[in-house]
Amino acid sequence: MYKKINFRVLAILFFIFFVLSNDLGNAHPGRTDANGGHYNRETGEYHKHVKESSPAPADASPPESEKSDDSKESDEAESDADLGVSQDTIASDAKRAELRLAAWNIRIMSNKSRTDAELQAIARTLADYNFIAIVELRDEVVLKRTQEILAQMGKTYQYQLSPAVGRGVKERYAFLYEPELVSVVRRGELYPDAADGKDDFIRDPYWATFRAGGFDFSVIVVHVIWGDTVGPRKAEVRALADVYRYVQKVNGAEDDVLLVGDFNRNPNDAESYSQIMAIPSMIRLFELPQKSHIRDASLYDNIFFQKNNVKEYLDRSGIDRFDETDFGNDDKAANLAVSDHRPVWAVFSTIRDDDGSNAGGGTSLKSAGIHDVNSDEVINILDLVAVASGFGKAEPDINGDGIVNILDLVIIAEELGR
Repeated sequence: MYKKINFRVLAILFFIFFVLSNDLGNAHPGRTDANGGHYNRETGEYHKHVKESSPAPADASPPESEKSDDSKESDEAESDADLGVSQDTIASDAKRAELRLAAWNIRIMSNKSRTDAELQAIARTLADYNFIAIVELRDEVVLKRTQEILAQMGKTYQYQLSPAVGRGVKERYAFLYEPELVSVVRRGELYPDAADGKDDFIRDPYWATFRAGGFDFSVIVVHVIWGDTVGPRKAEVRALADVYRYVQKVNGAEDDVLLVGDFNRNPNDAESYSQIMAIPSMIRLFELPQKSHIRDASLYDNIFFQKNNVKEYLDRSGIDRFDETDFGNDDKAANLAVSDHRPVWAVFSTIRDDDGSNAGGGTSLKSAGIHDVNSDEVINILDLVAVASGFGKAEPDINGDGIVNILDLVIIAEELGR
């Protein structure tokens, strides 16, 4: 009744579960030390991502000495020739199934004021993300220096850079991204603030459209004015609803829009946020008592999007408490060397067709009996990750039994490479 599962299938299933349980299930940005562990920047707790080795279970496969010659040859053939996929490749593909996106106000990031040591400290945090929207950047030279430091760390980044904005002191916005995962669909441009005859923003918002795997998305970044009084801040936050609608209109069918940055108002300011939150299915990822200021004084930084459109969100987000993990909670040192703001981050799937453009809205498709889950014309590790991520849910149900389980993974594993 049951089809025999060969070594290739077992090996891939084992590895995908290992990756999901150790990397995806507990994933959060952060570097590991020589012991394979680190401090969780969200909780401050130290832990390891690599489990300690344990004795083999009693019902494990027999040792090599007890296997027949035919069995050994069969195992070797299956593992070397039939598998055809290295564990490094599987791990790399699994990692590419997610986009780690952050927004960060990096205090007075200018070439004149930043030493290499400070930029190295900044780069250590930037390197945890595939995509970062940067606020309070002053010039391109310091961005290039940071890019070079990241390259020395083995991390390749490109960027989209805005023109100078503001009155008096000028600032720039930047989208810093890893080209291995992220590509530019529409180059960055400033919101045409004066086009309607009004001047709503001191620093006009900046936006661009990108693609990461099957996830097409636009990002709007803003640094709301501080000013001498609260009134102008509230007015700019209210006007962001018009910016959001403008980007969606310009994008046509592309509805995946994220609004990020430093809003200079806490999320409990209902008056300021009333218009943006009135947009259907709009959510923000961070609420009080969470704090994005290193002195735990405020939550001005946030990420907004429409949950009905951005279905690629994996329900994983956080505030990177670098001031605690990298500076031992020394606020003064963290502020001087890096910033008084913490990055806010979120994780998105890159394995679904954007905006549900495939027949199942990201669920399994059947073409000539082949189950190309993410519709990229090949059955690979990304399809396995998509199915494994849906465990216990109704979709993507490959065999039609109403629930995603090991049987669905087996089917995909046996179709790999087709």
